Amino acid sequence: MDQVTVLLLHGLGGDHRGLRELADALDGVDVVVPDLPGYGTSPPLTVPHTLENYAAEIERLRLSLGLDRFVLAGHSLGASISLVYAAKYGAALDGLCLFNPVSEATGPTAWLGKLYYRIGSWLPAPLARIWLCSKPAVYLADAFVIVTKDKARRRWILEMDYENYRNASVRAMTEAFLSYFDTGFAALAASVDVPTLVVTGTRDGIAPVDAVTTLRQRIPDSELVIEPGAGHLFPAEDPTRAAELLTAFLRRVPLSGNRMSS
Repeated sequence: MDQVTVLLLHGLGGDHRGLRELADALDGVDVVVPDLPGYGTSPPLTVPHTLENYAAEIERLRLSLGLDRFVLAGHSLGASISLVYAAKYGAALDGLCLFNPVSEATGPTAWLGKLYYRIGSWLPAPLARIWLCSKPAVYLADAFVIVTKDKARRRWILEMDYENYRNASVRAMTEAFLSYFDTGFAALAASVDVPTLVVTGTRDGIAPVDAVTTLRQRIPDSELVIEPGAGHLFPAEDPTRAAELLTAFLRRVPLSGNRMSS
């Protein structure tokens, strides 16, 4: 069997560095961790940053890398994009791994988030950047999702996010978040036909257990792992455990390996 390739997609407001430790902990596979358009060193899309347009961009990346077969994994926004990709372009996939997938844009948290990002989309660009990407805004957002008691890791995540949000495209963030409300996750999940691992944590308020369980039930060939005490940033807060789960999944699914296109 040829070497298996895993493509890892980061979450909203992040870049590849948030998944770097997870990628480094995966042995025996090739790992590609791109910056999604609008984040890190990747320029924004010229079209709206919807989940469907992001999925189309991942397909273009696959073709540019010459990957005939691969495993797709994503965290948060990256997981939602991965789900859309699997439903629409899944013929090249051997497996799918969704860490903390955001799949239900309902409830108080979702509607507050929608209002927050909607206001950001209405503001002039300089004010929108202050509203969404200033240090106080990032600090408050991270205070809601960081659950680790490791002070050094909390500090690392916060400092990385200060830099990420300073460099991120405000348009990419607002359009991607608002796209959650226009995406039919139930129908997409039912269309996925590859082995799928779905992971969330008991302390994840953005991808809560009930919503993720419902999502997993709609994916025909899927399994669910609920990590006790884990929050929404599970792959960044506990990359070793996240890598263990992904590695075990790779061992269980039939892998074709990465057959390079001619």
